Amino acid sequence: MKTITITRRARRSVAALAAAGLVLAACGGDDASPQDQVADIVIDAAADAGASPDSDCIRDEANKLSDSEAQLLVDAGFGPGAEDPGVSEETNEILAQMLLC
Repeated sequence: MKTITITRRARRSVAALAAAGLVLAACGGDDASPQDQVADIVIDAAADAGASPDSDCIRDEANKLSDSEAQLLVDAGFGPGAEDPGVSEETNEILAQMLLC
């Protein structure tokens, strides 16, 4: 198994991702696929954290998520205090790869 080290910058991106997730989850009513919604959350959070995310890379990774796993992430809202969505290890690995984009 490949080990992924998360840097401080990635941690800040995750924090921004959490905040953006709360906003997007509250909006609802989006016709985009759950994978697109997850990608949008990650892209917006990275940009808000001052990063220059590779949106194509993030979307490619998000498209690896199953509909049900992506929906779990969207429903959880990624926010601080949000319940653990109970996603698979594979989904966690995909999320980690998105942070490297």
